[in-house]
Amino acid sequence: MIEFAHKYAQNHWRSQNGEEGILIEALSRMGILSGHAVEIGGNDGLYCSNTALLIRDNGFSGVFVDANENLCRTALINWQSFRNVRVHYAKVNGDNVNLFVDDRCDVFSTDTDGADYEIFKGLEAKPKICIVEIDSSLPPGDEGFNEDGGASYRTMVELGISKGYFLLCHVGNCIFVLNEYRDLFPEIIGDGLSNIDLYFNRSWLKAEAA
Repeated sequence: MIEFAHKYAQNHWRSQNGEEGILIEALSRMGILSGHAVEIGGNDGLYCSNTALLIRDNGFSGVFVDANENLCRTALINWQSFRNVRVHYAKVNGDNVNLFVDDRCDVFSTDTDGADYEIFKGLEAKPKICIVEIDSSLPPGDEGFNEDGGASYRTMVELGISKGYFLLCHVGNCIFVLNEYRDLFPEIIGDGLSNIDLYFNRSWLKAEAA
């Protein structure tokens, strides 16, 4: 919800839209002190990363996957002193995402500027938290995709619900949590579809279209 994001969103080190603060609060409530994270569209392992802080400060192991070979080389350098980090050079889609994500994954993040719906749809593992990029410039109540395949808010939330998640908040990305943890978030109301204005930050419509 917007109120949840406003209260907890904070960029402590590398995230772009407050994802780190939201993750810290959510993981604390869920009793997850360490774990495993996978970031698709991981860039150089640091730039706008949603999971880097968890690896540096919370003892998480991590996987970064990117379709740019030079960025992967840089990621290897950036994390060379961390034995619990792996970097893969690959273009990920809904057909091959499960090569990089398994049942160990606690936090999953995907930001590929287009394929994220298909990646999330094809994901067979059930990470406890999923951060999935959408096209926030599309009207949130509309179904569909942009020309690059980026999904609208409604389209992605419907997918998340169908996969057994509830929407925690929207910060440009949609942040989903497994339904089994719903009781730990009593301030979350509805499903994010029947009450879109409680979840979708409409400032993104202007920001993304500019």
